[in-house]
Amino acid sequence: MSEHWEHYENKLKNENFNPKEFVQQLCKNLDNAQDLYGVKKVVEGIKQTHATDLKKNVYKNYGQFIQTSKEITYLEAEMYKLGHLLTEQKALISSLTDDNITSEKNEALDISITEDMSIAKIVELVQGAAVLHDIPGRKMIHNGNLVELGEDERQIRLFLMNDCIMSAAPTKSAWMSEAYKMVDLLELKNVTIMDVQDQKLCFKITQYPANMFLYRAETEQKKIEWVSLIKRAQQDLKEAVGDRPDIELKQSRDEMMEGTWEENQRRAKFRAEALLELPEQLDVCIAQRDFENAVRKLRDAKPDIAKLDQSNHGPEIKARIDSRLRQLTDMLTEVNMGSGMYAHGKASKKPVKQLLLLEKVTQATSLFLRNKSTNLKMSIRRIKMEGTMTLYITKLSQTFFTTVAAVGTEFKAVFSNTEAGCMPSYVSWVESELEWFADMFSRQVFPQGSVVGHGVAGECVAIALKFADQLSTNGLDISFLMHRLLQPGISETLKRNHIQIMEASQLRAKEEHWKKCEFNRHTGDIKKLDDLLKTYNVDLSKYCVSTGDDKIYVTLCHSVISFVRSFHSYLLDAKKMYNVRVKKQLIDSITSCLQFQAFQLKLAPPDEDIRTVVTSSDMFMNKEFIPAVITFLETQVTQQPVPQIRNILDTNDML
Repeated sequence: MSEHWEHYENKLKNENFNPKEFVQQLCKNLDNAQDLYGVKKVVEGIKQTHATDLKKNVYKNYGQFIQTSKEITYLEAEMYKLGHLLTEQKALISSLTDDNITSEKNEALDISITEDMSIAKIVELVQGAAVLHDIPGRKMIHNGNLVELGEDERQIRLFLMNDCIMSAAPTKSAWMSEAYKMVDLLELKNVTIMDVQDQKLCFKITQYPANMFLYRAETEQKKIEWVSLIKRAQQDLKEAVGDRPDIELKQSRDEMMEGTWEENQRRAKFRAEALLELPEQLDVCIAQRDFENAVRKLRDAKPDIAKLDQSNHGPEIKARIDSRLRQLTDMLTEVNMGSGMYAHGKASKKPVKQLLLLEKVTQATSLFLRNKSTNLKMSIRRIKMEGTMTLYITKLSQTFFTTVAAVGTEFKAVFSNTEAGCMPSYVSWVESELEWFADMFSRQVFPQGSVVGHGVAGECVAIALKFADQLSTNGLDISFLMHRLLQPGISETLKRNHIQIMEASQLRAKEEHWKKCEFNRHTGDIKKLDDLLKTYNVDLSKYCVSTGDDKIYVTLCHSVISFVRSFHSYLLDAKKMYNVRVKKQLIDSITSCLQFQAFQLKLAPPDEDIRTVVTSSDMFMNKEFIPAVITFLETQVTQQPVPQIRNILDTNDML
């Protein structure tokens, strides 16, 4: 049995095993069914044995696979740690390199600014630092280079003075006399200095009510030095001026005559105390965005601010109030009219009104016009592009110019009581908005690489100019500016239309058969042609031959009639778009078209059969149509003589 087992197992394991041949040999060698049944049992035994071995091998291999996967996962973790360490090393090297570069830059900047420099010298080197002269007796205590941390890190220079802190950024222009530009000016009285414990090189300066500045020093020793110097300067300032410095208000003769001396002094002292509290009150209003109350307080205190005595601490109080005034003005001018509470209605006029009350006319006009520009663009974007091109341009022009005219009327009403002339700001705004409108108009009417239908461009330009005349009610004539902005598109359109006419004329000249044109009396084509020529005062009847049937023959060749139709469309389109800037281009184009068509008639074959049509067509062009076109141009388009086109007639007569 074992011999049969090994024999059949070796055959089944053979790579060249053929089942069909194996069965055939068994059938030949075996005598009865019992022997065949025995072979079946042997094969089944071999199958079960190999199936068991296969299961064992699969289990064994699966265990090895799991172990290998664990080892791969461990190696991946080790590689990740290694990559992380390499990244940290690279960042450390880069940081050291940046620190060296920063140190070199700081050393270069330190050349121009020294520790004992006067305020006058700082004003020369720092652009916008002239406000340091507002308070006499101000002196510098310490300065140095720091890194301001925020959305973007930037290198700044910090100046510590006896009553304020100024930050300045290096200027990029090497040719400027100032090495820095002032960024912030903080009063020592209103700031708090804090050491950032979780960052060894950083400290924080907080200004009431909401400003916070985070700085990083080069070393921990320099950070400690900055923190201690600022705290010492605050303590010295408090000891020098006290919590409430004394100020005096100058009284006029009329105020001194109103009551007794004691009453006048008591009243002056009360107003002086109110001025001392005004900066803090303004800080509260600005933090709460109560701009109306802040403006009211400033207007009420304006007479007393003007009476501040220049001695004692009067200039210091005035400088503090001016600082709040600048901050309030900046916040009012930065109001975004596109969204939020100032989007529409009366609320949109509040910031402008507050700026006018503060006598900030320039900022008020800028904010007013900026808001109107935003609203105008929103209105334009609501227009849907549906229907024909002329319908869209009508809606676009009507919305734009009606809104601009309404803005001019409102502008005059809002700024009518201001002493400074504000109309130049409105005119400049109209010009900038008109440039935006011309760009949008040109992209629709004068698209790049394509041509709109005949007459569409001229009709759109005429519509825009018609609505632009609405601004004349405000005393503003912008027609010349409109022509200047649309001139590139108009020139390109005239050029494309001219090329189309020339190419069509050349093609018709090649296909011309020099036969009379036949028209049907009932189709209306002859009527349309007659009406077209009546525009130029040309009588078509002298060239018509009527027969007894419904046909009418015109003794003009096909190329001439087709040219007249296309040229008429071109001329009407040019009339609507005409301005002095395109005069030469238009005259040159018309001259070349007419000259080419007239010259084609001179090249007609000298056959007797076509002589009547050629002669009639030549007479029509030189005696009727070209003179009529010249008259049309001189009276309705250029309003000036066009001798260049008249020379065509002289040339044709010589030919």
